[in-house]
Amino acid sequence: MEKKSVGALAFLWLKDHRKSIVLYLVLMFLYCVVAALSKIPMGPIIYSTYVFGFIGIVICLWDYQKYVKKYHALLNVYENRGISLEQLPMSKNLIEETYQEILKALYDNQQAAKMQLGEQKTEMSDYYTLWAHQIKTPIAAMKLLLEQKEEQNGYMLETELFKIEQYVEMVLQYLRLESISSDLVLKPYSLQDIVRQAVKKYAMSFIGKKLTLQLEPFEETVLTDEKWISFVIEQILSNSLKYTQTGSITISVEDTEEETKLMIKDTGIGISPEDLPRICDRGFTGYNGRMDKKSTGIGLYLCKQVTTRLSHHLEITSVVGKGTTVTLGFRKNKKI
Repeated sequence: MEKKSVGALAFLWLKDHRKSIVLYLVLMFLYCVVAALSKIPMGPIIYSTYVFGFIGIVICLWDYQKYVKKYHALLNVYENRGISLEQLPMSKNLIEETYQEILKALYDNQQAAKMQLGEQKTEMSDYYTLWAHQIKTPIAAMKLLLEQKEEQNGYMLETELFKIEQYVEMVLQYLRLESISSDLVLKPYSLQDIVRQAVKKYAMSFIGKKLTLQLEPFEETVLTDEKWISFVIEQILSNSLKYTQTGSITISVEDTEEETKLMIKDTGIGISPEDLPRICDRGFTGYNGRMDKKSTGIGLYLCKQVTTRLSHHLEITSVVGKGTTVTLGFRKNKKI
């Protein structure tokens, strides 16, 4: 904003007050006309005109001084944007007061948005830093296996490549989460088909860890988005495989009047009671994640966000040393 000169300020003041000045001059003229028609001597008329004129000039100079003072106060706020809006000049009428309230509200909204953006940027930076460290591990393992050039390394290479695919898929879904509403395709799907596709994707992990899969038959159809619910089921299976060293993973369905429940139960190390309430918070890894040293605390957070936006129900129960059960609830006869 360019600083106004004294002449420019005077011109702008006259422009802003032209109606009042014209009205005052018209009233003085009417007074003179009425006084002349009333046969009042010219001396008193001229004298009173001078008095009214002098009073008018004094009022104009006083108002102009306030006008200039307020302009410089606003200019100071503009040039020093770091100062508080509380230092704005005092409003002299309802309109100015309303404008200042609007400015303060806009400023507060801007500060809140700036803070939120800063938090998101920090979270994204932390996540990408951890993600970059995570993905280096399978890449380094693949490089080492390729250097050894042994035939039996084929399975291990596939395993490490699968981990990389998982990490890439995770970060893509993390980026897409904000625009999930425009990406949903809701229609009835066979729950068994979705589960079988997810299980097939992790078949190599089941074989590698020598875990038993107990997949009970079911024929339920659910209203959902195939791509996003597949991602949720895959994340749940991934966690079960990560924290289950021996035993089995059981997938079953329970049908009630209100919802269809898909339950994925493992015989892993379980989750401590103090960690359960926060297990779906962004960035929370819990005791298991800290022991693993590779957990980002993003997987279950994404699962919770996705199921919430799909109007599905996500519940996690666990007993330390015995295993964890994750339940996905699909509501019946209800629009999402």
